[in-house]
Amino acid sequence: MSVEAVLLAPVLVLLVLFAVHLGRLASTQLRLTAVADQSARAASLVHPHAMVAVGESAARENASLNELPCTSLDVLVDVVRESDPATVQVTLACSLSRDGVAMLTPMARTVVVSSVEVIDRWRVDQ
Repeated sequence: MSVEAVLLAPVLVLLVLFAVHLGRLASTQLRLTAVADQSARAASLVHPHAMVAVGESAARENASLNELPCTSLDVLVDVVRESDPATVQVTLACSLSRDGVAMLTPMARTVVVSSVEVIDRWRVDQ
């Protein structure tokens, strides 16, 4: 009985760590998507000249409020005026922290999400 336990214990620990890693990855992806949605919405509500700055600041503020486990967060806000209707797209790239699961992920993992929001064409301040 003890021989089997000694042989199976590392495998079970590895499975538990893998489940924790997948849970952290899914949780980060969901929270990052919510941050991208909120940032795109915030950017679409301001004057077109301020959309990029508002989108970036909203993304960084919401990411810190959501306590994302990112070692670095790249924010790209793109205003597309050529399409009809015009849109603002926020793309976030989060390099995940490997704290606690470094043996499962020898390389850094990056989660990339984006969100698109339509800019109201009948706004007064355009």
